[in-house]
Amino acid sequence: ASGGLSTSARRAAPPMSRRVLETDEPVIVKMKALLAAAPAGTVSLAQGVVHWQPPEEALEAAREAVGLAPTHLYSADEGIPELRAALRASLASEHGLEGVEVMVTAGANQAFLNTVLMALNAGDSAVLFAPYYFNHLMALQMTGHADSILIGPAVSHDLLPDLNWLESQLERRNVGITPGLPAAPIRLVTLCTPGNPSGVNLPRAIVERAVALTARYGCFLYLDHAYAHFVHDGKRLAVCSAAHVLSCFSFSKAYGMAGWRIGVLTYPPELGAQLLKVQDTAVICPSVISQYAALAALGAGAKWVRAHVDALAPQRALVRAALAPLGADSIVGGSGAIYLLARLPSAHVDDARVAEWLPHPPRGA
Repeated sequence: ASGGLSTSARRAAPPMSRRVLETDEPVIVKMKALLAAAPAGTVSLAQGVVHWQPPEEALEAAREAVGLAPTHLYSADEGIPELRAALRASLASEHGLEGVEVMVTAGANQAFLNTVLMALNAGDSAVLFAPYYFNHLMALQMTGHADSILIGPAVSHDLLPDLNWLESQLERRNVGITPGLPAAPIRLVTLCTPGNPSGVNLPRAIVERAVALTARYGCFLYLDHAYAHFVHDGKRLAVCSAAHVLSCFSFSKAYGMAGWRIGVLTYPPELGAQLLKVQDTAVICPSVISQYAALAALGAGAKWVRAHVDALAPQRALVRAALAPLGADSIVGGSGAIYLLARLPSAHVDDARVAEWLPHPPRGA
């Protein structure tokens, strides 16, 4: 029509941001596409989702919350006071974590994104250790740090982070400038324990050394404890607090509440005002009905969670038995979380191709 835009003009879109274009595709979306094309009855082990539902107390609290006026309003940005108080008490009694503030987030992923936006300037470097949680990488890429992400190596069969490498990088980047090396200081180091996807629960000595190194060289340390309740074989979770340490926890796994999107960020009180800027901009507050459900879930207690986690032992043994033909040295993890890593035979170096091959008969897993 006269005066209107041409069809080609209407269809032309402006260029998308380099930040998003340089962000990896989420691997879970790829896995779901593979599963959709797989034969009926194929079982996916690609995503960490527990089989149990939330405690009945949580479901009942959610039903009651529907009729409460506050449920339909914004809550305090950092979460409803009752839940935050219960979380402080729970973290202190279960993990000895005290002297920190607590923010309720829309899942643990948002806790990490809040931290990245609070901690990093443009051009700052951030450290992840292989094998890393893919959404940590994506959050750093999406916030403009694709060119300044450092992937630290693992040492030993148990994929422990190489802290000697970290110390060397911190010394070169945060103290002196090495000729030919961009002067991009490291401002955030992330450790995931228990590890996703490694299934490795880091020893306390490793975590405490990371706390000391990051304090010495003036950068933040982020401890991802989304699988805090999934520590096996009598081991303990190494939880730490300091003026530069932030940690996250999650209701998704332990309480079977993945769809309710409740995460927890703990942090030094001095960081609160800046983190609240991010929280208010991103979500204002987490879902209020989910917060009431989470509060009731905490009331079910650690024993409720431990009973469900302990009941996973037969499944862990079953998966280990299935992987046994690869050789004992080819299986890594199992001390924490709900993951194992298996090293493929030397003739099969393309792990993506193997994942595409697995769902097809007669090997449907």
